[in-house]
Amino acid sequence: MEKYFELKCALEYIEQHISDNCTQEDIARAACVSLSSLQKLFRYVFNHSVNEHITKRKMTLAAEELLSGPASVAELAMKYGYSSTEAFSRAFRKVNCCLPSDYRKGHGAQSAFNPPTLSEKGVSWEAPALIEAMRSMEDCFVICFDIAGMIQINEISWEAGDQALVKTAQLIHAHKTDSMRLFRIGGDEFALVTPFDRGEDAERLVASVLAHNGEPFLYKGQSIPLHLWGWYGRNTAVSVSSDPMSLLHDQMKQHRTMEAQNGK
Repeated sequence: MEKYFELKCALEYIEQHISDNCTQEDIARAACVSLSSLQKLFRYVFNHSVNEHITKRKMTLAAEELLSGPASVAELAMKYGYSSTEAFSRAFRKVNCCLPSDYRKGHGAQSAFNPPTLSEKGVSWEAPALIEAMRSMEDCFVICFDIAGMIQINEISWEAGDQALVKTAQLIHAHKTDSMRLFRIGGDEFALVTPFDRGEDAERLVASVLAHNGEPFLYKGQSIPLHLWGWYGRNTAVSVSSDPMSLLHDQMKQHRTMEAQNGK
């Protein structure tokens, strides 16, 4: 219970000071824990560092502002504590899979990285933008993609992993329509909310994307083959829960387990 309150205080402080360039030391002080304890707590609960958490939150908020308001890239860079638009754009690309200027044009994948909700049952991610998109297309199909072999790609370089994410978003965009919304729902997982009310249409789109499996992308002159895994399911009222990301992850895991059991 003590760790719960420490983490809750840390998360609340981050949200309240997201554009103040708060340091890890500031957050630890606000949560009344040592810096090492704070870092271990974030790694244990979220599987990412404190700085990664802050960057993901900043870039999620910046993406929302790019779509909803007139703020320029330079203004957002300054607001979120970046010394240059180039540094801001690199951070933005890591989270939303494209440059800010391209994101405003409808490219990339909208990050669903919203503040987590803590309870006795654990951590949940509400992702209001994803919930809104799924509710607007309820009873239609949602398609999920996952990068196969992402661990091996990251072993080449984290930058190669970032490039794989960008390539994946570009590939999905090449096959989606403007009425569909693409979200990044995990480290290398994407959800495409579609208006399809027939499974055959969802299956056809999945097949068209997976037809590109094995095609390489270039990273510093090295040719790296990209392989995706795809799944689709009906977007029901149950799916549009307060934590759709966890539900989608569970459904993807169940489907992959079934495929493995069936020898696919």
